[in-house]
Amino acid sequence: MRRLALVAVVLVAAVGGAWLLLGNAPGGGPGATPNPSLPPVPPSTELVADGRVVPVRSAELGVGVPGEIAEVPVAEGDTVTAGQPLVVLDDTAAAAEVEAAQAAVAAAEAGVTRAEATRAQAVAQREAAIAAVDQARAGVDRARAARDGLPSGASTAQEEAADADVAAATAALEAARANLRAATAARDAATAGVAAAQAELDRASAGLAAAEEALAGLTVTAPFAGIVASLDARVGERATPGIVLVRVADTSGWRIETTDLDETIVARVAPGAPVTMTFDGLPGVTVEGTVTSVALYGATVQGDVVYRAVVEPASVPEGLRWNMTATVTVAAGE
Repeated sequence: MRRLALVAVVLVAAVGGAWLLLGNAPGGGPGATPNPSLPPVPPSTELVADGRVVPVRSAELGVGVPGEIAEVPVAEGDTVTAGQPLVVLDDTAAAAEVEAAQAAVAAAEAGVTRAEATRAQAVAQREAAIAAVDQARAGVDRARAARDGLPSGASTAQEEAADADVAAATAALEAARANLRAATAARDAATAGVAAAQAELDRASAGLAAAEEALAGLTVTAPFAGIVASLDARVGERATPGIVLVRVADTSGWRIETTDLDETIVARVAPGAPVTMTFDGLPGVTVEGTVTSVALYGATVQGDVVYRAVVEPASVPEGLRWNMTATVTVAAGE
């Protein structure tokens, strides 16, 4: 805000000086009429704001669970690829959990195999029971046909024998039907057993996925290709969620984001406006650029509402670093 305040002071001083000149001119005074020949002081055509240099993409990374740091396979300044491990926590307990979960999955898979074999056997037995019912029904039909085919002069013994054959065939049919009912119940129970075994496999698989996720969560990886800009992790230290351990920057491009563009002037800054930038850390270096965007939402910072404007430099000077301070001069509209 210091540069914006400085510009404001200069403008106030200029306007005040003009007022003094008008007040002390001949015929001037508190009630004097301003000299119409003096033009009004125009608003400044340039606005000055502070900014910070940021990479085109960046990430601040930490752990998701607390633990002891077991490995730091990178160093500050290293170039890394997407997915590359940066910090690894001790995984002894988590690896054991994965092994136990894998064993549970294997046991559940074996249970599903057994349950499916039982169901297949039950289905086959039911098919046999259905065939037996069909055969018994055919036996009843034959016995009845034989009885009905007795000649009118058949003896009582022949009729009683025919009736006995029908009764025996009917009893066999009832026995076959009872066996079919039992086979159907066994098939249904076996089907339920398969569902239960599959549910157990699903639970075991979910447990394995959770264990593997927990194990993977012990490794901080690079979300994209870039450079390790900062590293605050050492083997043997305890890492805590919420603490930044690694910063990764994609330095294929840079931009400057203003930090104190307040609500009184933001309306005069528009995308496409030309910009001139200097950097506190690079004396004598001036870079041209263009405003690419102006935030629609203003954040309250120390009581002021400020908006972030993003500037793309036309060139990148040697030695530019993340978070360097920049002075941004914008060609503003009225």
